[in-house]
Amino acid sequence: MIYRINNLTKSFSGKPVVNSVSFDINSGDYTAIIGPSGSGKTTLLSMLTGMLSPTSGEILFNSIKLHQKNSGEIAKLRANNLGMIFQFSELIGNLSVRENILLPALFTRKFTRKEYNTRCDYLLEKLQMTEHAKSTPSKLSGGQIQKISIARSLINDPELLLADEPSGDLDPENRELVRELFSDYNKRGLTILLVTHDMKLAFDAKTIYEMRSGKFTKVIK
Repeated sequence: MIYRINNLTKSFSGKPVVNSVSFDINSGDYTAIIGPSGSGKTTLLSMLTGMLSPTSGEILFNSIKLHQKNSGEIAKLRANNLGMIFQFSELIGNLSVRENILLPALFTRKFTRKEYNTRCDYLLEKLQMTEHAKSTPSKLSGGQIQKISIARSLINDPELLLADEPSGDLDPENRELVRELFSDYNKRGLTILLVTHDMKLAFDAKTIYEMRSGKFTKVIK
């Protein structure tokens, strides 16, 4: 088991945005969370990454109580174990596409330089971004920036990928590329938890939860 979430609640001004949510994520799972805007999905994901503290409840990551760790410990855990795709992706403006993808390597050094370059080449090819490898973010469209954010999240071979609307800025063709990439990585053992409005992407998942008014309901496919 990677995640165990027990009665997780987050309130703002006394109003629960995430309300007593409980679920488990096991190694190799592919899980999607759907629901209307404002239902608490992004807030939940922010707590699971340790970027937001819960009001109450528990977040256990590999049996570690994430909500009790300090910011330095959480940052180390994120760097070594998690790949993250944010709803509004940001790249470093003065770095090339390739350098942005390889940036996490500076913090973990999991692989040799040659291995990182091979992984980077593979991701650029799969996402049809090879010809833009030397470009800076200012030369890219919103969809291209999103694809580079996806590549960056996978470069360190994370144990778990957490993604917030990973296909939101993509046209139909590129959404299919991302669907295929996620499916391929999941078949190779990557655990995926994503928040999405893209129902095709959601139904690729093995488990789907719907979130409304901070509450969780399992969707029967």
